[in-house]
Amino acid sequence: MISALFGVLRAGAAYVPLDPDYPVERLRYVLEHSGATTLLTRKGLTPLFADYRGGIVDLDDVRTHLDTLPTEPPAGSTSTGSGADPAYVIYSSGSTGRPKGVLVGHRSLANHSSAVNRHFRFGPGDRVLQCRPLGFDAAAEEIFPPLLHGAALVLDGDPLRQTYRALTRQVIDTGTTFLSVPTAFWHGWVREEDCLVRLAEESSLRLLVVAGEQASRHALLTWRERVGERIRWCNVYGPTEATITSTVFEPGADWSPDRFSSVPIGHPVANVRCHILDESLAPVPAGTVGELYLGGAGLAIGYLDAPALTAERFVADPFPGAPGGRLYRTGDLARSDADGCIEFVGRRDHQVKIRGYRVEPGEIEAVAGEHPAVRACAVVLDDSDPDNPALGLHAVVNAHMALTERELIGFLRRRLPWYMVPPRVRFLAELPLTPHGKIDRAALTSPVDTGSADAGAAYTAPRTPVEAALAAIWEELLDRRDISVDADFFQLGGHSLLAAGLITRIRARLNVSLPVRVLFESPTIEGLAAAVSDALL
Repeated sequence: MISALFGVLRAGAAYVPLDPDYPVERLRYVLEHSGATTLLTRKGLTPLFADYRGGIVDLDDVRTHLDTLPTEPPAGSTSTGSGADPAYVIYSSGSTGRPKGVLVGHRSLANHSSAVNRHFRFGPGDRVLQCRPLGFDAAAEEIFPPLLHGAALVLDGDPLRQTYRALTRQVIDTGTTFLSVPTAFWHGWVREEDCLVRLAEESSLRLLVVAGEQASRHALLTWRERVGERIRWCNVYGPTEATITSTVFEPGADWSPDRFSSVPIGHPVANVRCHILDESLAPVPAGTVGELYLGGAGLAIGYLDAPALTAERFVADPFPGAPGGRLYRTGDLARSDADGCIEFVGRRDHQVKIRGYRVEPGEIEAVAGEHPAVRACAVVLDDSDPDNPALGLHAVVNAHMALTERELIGFLRRRLPWYMVPPRVRFLAELPLTPHGKIDRAALTSPVDTGSADAGAAYTAPRTPVEAALAAIWEELLDRRDISVDADFFQLGGHSLLAAGLITRIRARLNVSLPVRVLFESPTIEGLAAAVSDALL
């Protein structure tokens, strides 16, 4: 697939990454909305795209397809594009109920590769472990900058879908020198003291990058105490609309956590401008909170087939020296110190981050509202546990209609990516309102109560050897006993990182490789057991 990406870009075309773990309905929407004319896939995934009417290239049998093509390009065709042409389209959560496609150009991608390398310093001796799914724009940062600067890419399974100890061994065994992980994953990794000691003493790792959410000061102090200066560490920030990474923070040897209230996001990379502005687009003084705007060569072209949204989020640059330039309104609140080091403070709107994924609660609310029994709903984030933030859905059911938590969550799972499905639902008679008639989100207490998720539920013991083996794995991961075979993994406190560990343990103990989407489609022991049994046939 990596070679295919380079082929697409070399031809001057754009690619649209699809995550096979997403619901079929969402995959179908992305294909239709993007207007993709050709689908590059693997043999085992073609059933997901049964309705697709474009050309399909099976990368497991690419020679057969190549033999049908002419040996010379058509007359008048060109194999290269310009810097202004689209390079890729990444779909992210949208507040309207449909994901929005961010169109990133070749010039922006080229600038990104050059700009981040001033910090990452890739070279021929480097080995970069590729961790992120292609549907996440951080994957492009793992692929293009290293290869364009002579580094080697290590493709070795799904590194983030395993235990911290397993990833530590993988980093050591593969000679990985550069690794980028989601902030939430790093927070958990830091708690494994033996892993940090092994990384520092046995690995070739020279730089670890974390991205996606606000980094914990305590976690950084722990990292520095156990790893010291033997492995460089960077915290990076950037929205998809500004091509992956816009700012970088690397603490020096004299860094003190008392200087900032949180770990900063740092300074802009080359050819990127950062402005912290008030509501009239005037700069705010150092130390004052304002909205962060980004400009420069990293900006995306805009949103695909959404001119109004593009005009709303990409505004004219009001500053001298950038005639005709644009600024992207991030919606992020920030402040800077006298040296220009930027600190992320929060969001202007309701957008949240779940393990590095940007989520618009409005999209979840819109999809939940499509259920005929739902009259009104609201989604809030419970971040009382910084290492395990969770979405909570509050719903009002239409009179004379019945709806259970399991039914509504199942409805969402068939329509939304796994990271956007709340693990719990609280049913209310009415949503609380502010004096102005808007939903009072601050008054919504989180329905996420994993400690009592199965309270009072009937216990059904494992009935087959496969169910018994799966129950043992669940008990280890969730730190519970006597889990019923019909209990929901996510309602018991499971989340995406634990899901990755579950799939890894199933592969190790039962010798069966399941895609993580199977867990989201069948989040019970009995459902997984059926999938395992089918795979063993």
